[in-house]
Formats: sequence, C-alpha cells, structure tokens
Amino acid sequence: MDIQDVIQNIESNKYNEKKLIVLYGNINKKEGLSEEDKEILIEAIEKNTRLRFPRAAKRIFGSKESIANTILENLDQKLIQSIDYTSNKLKHGVKIGGQMISGEFYIDVYMSFKNSDNQGASISLTQKAIDDELIVTVRRYSTHNPDSGVKDEKKGGIDSFDYYAKIYQSHLDEITN
Repeated sequence: MDIQDVIQNIESNKYNEKKLIVLYGNINKKEGLSEEDKEILIEAIEKNTRLRFPRAAKRIFGSKESIANTILENLDQKLIQSIDYTSNKLKHGVKIGGQMISGEFYIDVYMSFKNSDNQGASISLTQKAIDDELIVTVRRYSTHNPDSGVKDEKKGGIDSFDYYAKIYQSHLDEITN
C-alpha cells in the first residue's frame, strides 16, 4: 500500500483506535521506510488519534501541551537565576490557561508574575486548533488600580520565541526592581 493511501485512510477515519495504535507500532518497527515517510505517517496518526481518541493519544504521545510546557519550563529555569520570585503574588510555574480548560483553544499554557503593586507580566503559548501554529504572547499589565489593564502586548510565531522571551524578561526586570 502506498504511503499516501495510508494517510488518506487515516484522515478519513478508516482506522479505529486499536488499528491506529497497531499501525503506529508497525511504522516504528518497519525497515525500508525512510525517516521522512515515518515522520509523515506518525504525524498523521498522532493528529487523528488526538482528535478522535484523546485518552489513547495522551498515553502514546504524551499530553498535547507537553512541548509548550517544556519550552516555558526551560525559560523559567533560565529566568530563575536572575529574577527573584519571592515577591510574586501568583503561583510560580507553568500553568494551563482558561482557554484550554474551556476547550476554546487546543493549547494554552502560560507563566506569570505580579508584584505587590499589582504590576504584572505574562508569557503564553497558545494554539487555537491542532493544525494552527503555536503563538507566543507577552503581556505587561496592571490590576486593582486606576490604570488597570494591558499596558503592552506582543504576539508572534513560535520561531521568534527567543525574541519574546527577552521581552518577557525585560518586563520582569521592570516590575521586580
């Protein structure tokens, strides 16, 4: 069977959960398949499994937000060396956002910091649907005072994550000093 035929069958939901899992295992063991073909097939299986069988997908591929979590956790490890988190009024670490909890977004994870003057900053990674690009958003905001609201917001693709991480760090430097 041709690889394009297999992908077509996957995308048209011709495989049940068990058959997708077996197909995934077979692809990983199959000799003679190029790494590129394996990657394309596994991506199709993962996408279909995540959409139709989320519990099985989590068991096989890990949680859908694990890559986004890892990206933010790595940033956190870098920032913890230069930022004093003791004055953070919010829970420290990577958190799942409300848009993911409500089902509005496929992925929504973030980190945030708010000082005692209610000045805050956040960085988030969001993905509206499974086929959309992961988006980085950095915000500088204020709460519980006359100038409450978002003071600055920048968004862009994941390819520019390092750029947005630097903006987030400058916001943190601003509100922790």
